[in-house]
Amino acid sequence: MQQTLTKDPKTPVQQKGSRRPNFLFIGPDKSGSTWLYQTLRLHPQVFLPSVKELFFFDRFYAKGWNWYGSYFKNTGERHQIVGEICHDYLFSPLACERIARDLPHAKLMVCLREPAQRAFSQYLYMVKVGLLQCDFESALQSENELIEHGCYARYLSGYFQRFKRDQIHVAIFEDLVTDPQRFVDGICNFLNVERMLLPNQLQEKVLPAGKPKLRRLAKLARGLGWNIRRLGFPGIVGRVKDSPLLTRVLYSSNGTNAMYPMPFGAQAYLRDLFAPEVQRLDELLVTNLSLRWGYSKTVRHL
Repeated sequence: MQQTLTKDPKTPVQQKGSRRPNFLFIGPDKSGSTWLYQTLRLHPQVFLPSVKELFFFDRFYAKGWNWYGSYFKNTGERHQIVGEICHDYLFSPLACERIARDLPHAKLMVCLREPAQRAFSQYLYMVKVGLLQCDFESALQSENELIEHGCYARYLSGYFQRFKRDQIHVAIFEDLVTDPQRFVDGICNFLNVERMLLPNQLQEKVLPAGKPKLRRLAKLARGLGWNIRRLGFPGIVGRVKDSPLLTRVLYSSNGTNAMYPMPFGAQAYLRDLFAPEVQRLDELLVTNLSLRWGYSKTVRHL
């Protein structure tokens, strides 16, 4: 989603008694952000708001720092890290500009997932919440974000221009899947907090794929949630989303995404499309994700 940079009004004074974040998870979506939120909420030295995404720096900046700061008013001396998990900041030039201006010393984190699989996971989510009822190939033609949110190098470059390299922790989603404990150890090292032992429930998948029991009801619930956010009450959305009862009413679980493999033709198309982007990502990060994700053997179709 492209945004036009505009000059923001002067940043209001933050609410007295609250602390500004010194850590932000900026994206992308469908790459473990819910797991990360649930995990870091358990860490005694880390404070996260009671709602996962506040979308302050991209969608609700006009509400001001008094509004944003109210979600951090319960921080204490023991909290070395005060943060927010919001997976859309990565794709917003406005958010990048605002974060660099307002939180220039903050630690940032991304978790990168093989982009074709990330797109398919987002598609399954959109089916689950009632936003789509078409096949994956059709969705790729109509839903720009499925591809756009896999163009990591394009959007990371803006953050690398504004922040020091050691301020940005680049994690790999496949490492989370393989070894969650080692994954969170790396995050704790980056945040300079004590390592934590993961409970058993966080060694499992947090949000499995699913489908809506009643598509219109699921879509209505999502739309209502965004309206509540616009009114300035994201905490209500967070509490409702965490309700097991609502989940049982709206959705039926499909287990894991592996039960619904990506169509071969769509996979070949996406890997061909993303190959140059992954190469640019390797150049930006000085990594070899092309080899790890299997893109080094990708042949472009002419």
